[in-house]
Amino acid sequence: MRVSRVVAPPPRGESWPEFDRWQAAFAAADAFPPRWDGLHVAPPTDTPEATAYRLRKLVLLSEWLEMLARRSTVHLHYSRRGIKVRAVRQDGARACPGCDPFDGQELDGRADALPPFHPGCRCVLVAVPAVTVVRPPDHSRPRTR
Repeated sequence: MRVSRVVAPPPRGESWPEFDRWQAAFAAADAFPPRWDGLHVAPPTDTPEATAYRLRKLVLLSEWLEMLARRSTVHLHYSRRGIKVRAVRQDGARACPGCDPFDGQELDGRADALPPFHPGCRCVLVAVPAVTVVRPPDHSRPRTR
C-alpha cells in the first residue's frame, strides 16, 4: 500500500529558496529540465497564471521531498548488497545543466558524487549489471553416454 504525503502550500509571499536557486541556475544556462515547463518566469501576483504557477511549484516541491527521502534508501539498498549504481537521466531529449555531468556515471556513495536531485529532477539510480564471465564448455574430458 502506498502512503502519500500531503504538503500544504507555503503561506502567500513565502519563498522556497532551493527552487529559486535552481530557477536562477537554469535561467543562466538557458536550459530548463522537462518538469520545469511553465516555471521559467514567475508571473505577476494575484493573476490566474500566478495561481497555476504556485500549484506547479507545489507539485515539484512534493515530488522533490519524496525523492530526497527515497534516494538514500535506494542507494543504501544497493550498497548493502554490494551492487554498484549508476545515475541515469530519464529524459535524454533535453539537456539539464544540473544532471548532465552525472548521466551514466557510476556512483561511489559520496554526497558530492551524487546527482543534485534538483526539484523536478528525472534522474534515477539503477543497478550496474555485474559482469558474468561465460566459460566455453570443457571439451577436454571424454563425454559419457
